[in-house]
Amino acid sequence: MTAAHSRFYFLAVSSCLLWFSTAGAATLPAGFSETRVAAGLASPTAMTIAPDGRVFVTEKGGTLRVVKNNALLAQPFLSVSVNSASERGLLGVAFDPDFQNNRFVYVYYTTAASPIHNRVSRFTASSTNADVVQAGSELPLLDLPTLGAGNHNGGAIQFGTDGKLYVAVGENAVPANAQSLNTPLGKVLRINTNGSIPTDNPFYSQTTGVNRAIWAWGLRNPYTFAVDPAFGRIHVNDVGQDAWEEVNLGVRGSNYGWPQTEGNQPAGVSGVRYPIHTYQNAGSNCAIVGAAFYRPQILTFPAAYNGRYFFGDFCGGFIRMLSPPNYSSSAGFATGISSLVDIQTHQDGSLYYLAQSGGELFRVRSTTSTIVFQDNFESARGWTLTGGANSATSGLWQRGDPEPTSNAGLTLQLGSCQSSTNCLITGLAAGTGNGANDVDNGQTSIQSPPIALPAGRPLTLSFGLYFAHDAASNSSDLFRVRVVGENGVVQTVWARGGTASNVADVWATRTASLDPWAGQTIQLRIDAVDSVNGGAGLIEAGVDNVAITAQ
Repeated sequence: MTAAHSRFYFLAVSSCLLWFSTAGAATLPAGFSETRVAAGLASPTAMTIAPDGRVFVTEKGGTLRVVKNNALLAQPFLSVSVNSASERGLLGVAFDPDFQNNRFVYVYYTTAASPIHNRVSRFTASSTNADVVQAGSELPLLDLPTLGAGNHNGGAIQFGTDGKLYVAVGENAVPANAQSLNTPLGKVLRINTNGSIPTDNPFYSQTTGVNRAIWAWGLRNPYTFAVDPAFGRIHVNDVGQDAWEEVNLGVRGSNYGWPQTEGNQPAGVSGVRYPIHTYQNAGSNCAIVGAAFYRPQILTFPAAYNGRYFFGDFCGGFIRMLSPPNYSSSAGFATGISSLVDIQTHQDGSLYYLAQSGGELFRVRSTTSTIVFQDNFESARGWTLTGGANSATSGLWQRGDPEPTSNAGLTLQLGSCQSSTNCLITGLAAGTGNGANDVDNGQTSIQSPPIALPAGRPLTLSFGLYFAHDAASNSSDLFRVRVVGENGVVQTVWARGGTASNVADVWATRTASLDPWAGQTIQLRIDAVDSVNGGAGLIEAGVDNVAITAQ
């Protein structure tokens, strides 16, 4: 058995072999430190970060654990009966994008009852205690074919920025499965939140049943993948066999070549989308694990880290990075991790990694950054409508808990903020009809309290936003962030114009440099503009989690 073949052999036996030791501290770059926030997890396999910052960790034996306020809670969120032989078990977890309203949590696990197969189910968190599941709430969404071998299950699940659930599935140690559209094995699947299959999937019209969920194919064992929350880019890690580990760019309908290709070998195979990055699994390396884009709500790592993609190796014990825009050449970040299994970016700007040895969860933070200003809008902190700059007849900026709005199936205003209850919204109430309280006939502008910026340090502004509009919009409709300097001059640091298309409401985090204002006391000014008189277009915008970080 080769090292790459045995990637989950190590996982399967880790509870027997690795609990006698605990992971030592990783070696990190200068300017970073780590803290162990949890230990004693039983053969952890994956994790995700809840919208409120809690860390949810899947254990191979079927329990989903909660780390809250840097402490592992004694009571699991849920327990499911699983077959945990070989590489099977509870393998993936994801939160619904609208979790704050619907409380939906999704898991990928191997059923205990015959016929043994992998399943994606949706659960609902308790309305009285969000740390535990609502009893009897399981809703199976996707049942995959009966398993033969115990390995190559995949298991990662993530939401795309399109609101669809993406599911990574291994080929169950049958390489031919990866190249067949008659099975969902060896694929990335795409489904709706209720388990139905989107009709715009690439192979929908030429397949039947569950195979209509196929979004990409030609994969061996895609155990981890990640979605860039800012731009929707997807990276799919595929565990190799004898030679190469892969990072693939996730593209609709793509064939990644397995078993005809591994890594970039052989070159020139027709129809294959080759990896954007590979590394050899010879020697101490065995299997690519962990997938995370660094796109936090508060950017506390140096600005150069924004958008970087983190991945690692289970046996190699390293974390490496790929940098935008091409994500092709890697640079080292951490070494000396014992049995790394997952990596996630936290909203607060820290990086978490999960080590199976000792069942430990670590938090990595920058030691050089300082948060100069931060506002999540849970309380009033002095933001006011900008004097003389609010010409709109409706949809003026308000702080509070928004009501959802939509038009002809297009989501214009979400019924929740980016991560908490309150945020800034252009018209909180839905009103009596489509667009009743959207931005109409001009501009709405809101301004922060004065913010004193330190001198001599790089400064990064980060903010959550959405800017939604219908097809009646144009480039003069816009969302922008401006800075008012000490001299009174107002300068735009970030802007997005409208287009003649329907753009749905999705929260995303963006950044801008404030270096030109270092040493000054400034104010931030946020504008939303409807340029069409008469309210012909529908314009909605939101802002949350504004922060300024000094490095």
